[in-house]
Amino acid sequence: MAVKTIFSKYDFSKILSNYNLREIKKFKPFKLGAVQTNLLLETEKDKFVFRYYESRTEKYALFEVNVLQYLAKHSYPCPAPIRNIHSGFIGRYKNKPFALFKFMDGEHKKKVNPKLIAQAIGKLHKITIGYKPKYSEVRDTYDPKSCWKNAISNSKKIKSKSEAKKRLDWLKAELEKLKLPNNLPKGVCHCDTHPSNFLYKNGKISAVLDFNNASYVYLLYDIANMVYFWAWPHKKEIIFNEAKDLLKEYNKYRKLTEVEKNHLYDILKMVIFMSIGWFIHDDDDFFWEKKKVEFLNSFDRKEFYNKLF
Repeated sequence: MAVKTIFSKYDFSKILSNYNLREIKKFKPFKLGAVQTNLLLETEKDKFVFRYYESRTEKYALFEVNVLQYLAKHSYPCPAPIRNIHSGFIGRYKNKPFALFKFMDGEHKKKVNPKLIAQAIGKLHKITIGYKPKYSEVRDTYDPKSCWKNAISNSKKIKSKSEAKKRLDWLKAELEKLKLPNNLPKGVCHCDTHPSNFLYKNGKISAVLDFNNASYVYLLYDIANMVYFWAWPHKKEIIFNEAKDLLKEYNKYRKLTEVEKNHLYDILKMVIFMSIGWFIHDDDDFFWEKKKVEFLNSFDRKEFYNKLF
């Protein structure tokens, strides 16, 4: 549960005065979530999600609401943003931006058919391929430059300077091996296909949640991220048959290009490197993520391609 700012009923009465949602009845925090403050609001009209951007700029928030509005218009199952009486989507309270979203019904599940995730991501990419929303420049680029910036910053948390240098030297050498051609298709990616970001109802995905990390990047990043979360168990090797099943299911909604197939190897590494950049100071995380890179290094691109395609 992540509630970093405490709100009162009086606070929400003031906030909701800018919306046609009637009076506040009650509110409570969501159990999941780690970055922003997210609360479930129940008014006399309906239920809504209140997202208070604790550490994000207004432009960062605008990217998210623009994406979700676009997806909702295309009937994608996501929390559509709610307009205020001034026809905007972003408000400010105590000098920080906030937005209200439609409440999506469903439940979180630990065990689901991963093909449902592939379907959801495939449908997302079919809608967003080539779509570049305003304010995309404020979002993470999920590339070597971004990874390196995060790694430098977080390496300062390592007590031993020699150990920090050792980890950074290894990461730099690995990043230089990547091949990321410019002709990889781009669009809006969710960028976090963690199980907690999906709701289920009647055996289907009822909602894709939390576009906090979404960005305009290589579509292949979501696909690699999906393989990382759904076909690569923690502290084990990638399960290639499960990865193949995910890719086959995704391909029903958007065909992977040949250049994407050839460089899934690199983007999967990039997903791991982003994690290392964020958690290079955590001994356990660094050890296991490094093991994943070493596992991928035991193949060349052609061998990896042949195992999946």
